[in-house]
Amino acid sequence: MPPHWGTFTRSWCVGELADGLCHPSTWKGKRVRAINPYAPGDADLLAVISRGEFMENGFRNRDVRPHLFPEASSPEEEQRHAAAVTRKFHLLRAHGLIKKVTGTHRYHLTDKGRTIVTALLTARNASTESLTKLAA
Repeated sequence: MPPHWGTFTRSWCVGELADGLCHPSTWKGKRVRAINPYAPGDADLLAVISRGEFMENGFRNRDVRPHLFPEASSPEEEQRHAAAVTRKFHLLRAHGLIKKVTGTHRYHLTDKGRTIVTALLTARNASTESLTKLAA
């Protein structure tokens, strides 16, 4: 059963949190692909949007782009990168991880998104030694 995001009365395992992301979703009547939190592209995107500098004011396409595409040699390539980031934002919105700030070009992590992204990045970066110590 998926967690209710209005209350955090129960601790959820990472598998339960990631379950909805790992399946396709729909947004505005169109199917969107699943998110693979362990694939390099999706993991990099999740790491960028969870950066502390974006917590207060949110993030825009132009804020995220340099982190995902550090080298842009031409205006055409810059435009392709901007389009790619827009598609990634649509994917994140479809899964409920981010929401758009009305009247701006900014996005914020939702409460659900902050919980899921933090849990996934922590699990992704955890060493087997630290997990073994916690299990013992």
